[in-house]
Amino acid sequence: MQIGKGASILALGAAVAASLAAPIAASAGELASSEPTILAGGMGMMGGMGMHRNMMQRMMGGTLPPGMDPARLPESDSSGARLLQQFCMQCHNLPSPGLHTASEWPQVLGRMNMRMQMMGGMMGVAAPDPVQLEILLGYLQRHAQKPIDAGEFPDLNTREGRAFSATCVQCHALPDPRQHIAREWPAVVGRMRSNMTAMGKIVPDETTTNEIVDFLQRHSADQK
Repeated sequence: MQIGKGASILALGAAVAASLAAPIAASAGELASSEPTILAGGMGMMGGMGMHRNMMQRMMGGTLPPGMDPARLPESDSSGARLLQQFCMQCHNLPSPGLHTASEWPQVLGRMNMRMQMMGGMMGVAAPDPVQLEILLGYLQRHAQKPIDAGEFPDLNTREGRAFSATCVQCHALPDPRQHIAREWPAVVGRMRSNMTAMGKIVPDETTTNEIVDFLQRHSADQK
C-alpha cells in the first residue's frame, strides 16, 4: 500500500521517535515513583489490560474521547476492526476510525506504533508487525472522517452552519453531512455531546444542538 508520497508508516514513526522518547520516559518516571508495584510487575501484575488502559488513559488526560463500543465499529468482524481493538485498547479506550481523516491516519498510526514499540520492554505492550500495520491503516482510512467541502455548502454561513462548524471542529475535521442519512444524525450528535462532556469541550445547549442536527439532516445522504 502506498502511503502519502511513498513514505511508509514505519518511516513516519521513526521520524517522530526522538520527540516521543523524552515525554514517554518522563511519564514513565512519574509513574514509577507513584505506582512502583504496578510497573515492577509488568502486565502480569497490573490486573490485566483494563488496569493498564485506565492508567494510560489518565496519563493522556482529556486528549481522547471515552471510546466506542466495539460492536459499533464499521465492519466489526473484519481483521482491521479486530486489530484496532487488539493494539489500541492496550493503552487507551477504543478510538473511532472517524476520529481522523484518511490523510491524517498514517502519521497518527506511525506515532502510536512507535509508542507501542518503545513501551514494549517497559510495560509489555505489543506492537503490530508490518503486515498487521498495513491492514490496520487500510481499515482506518476506509472508515475515516470525510471532511466537508465548504464550497458545496454555502449555508455554513447561517446560524445553524456556524454552530455546526464551531462545535465539531473542537475535536476533529468538520465532517461531511453526507456520511449519514437523516435519521442517523441525532444519535451521532448525541454520542458527540457525550464525548465533548468527557473531554471538557464546550457542549452546545439543547437549542443549538437541535440547530446542528437540523443542518446535518438537511444535507444528509438521503436528501436531494
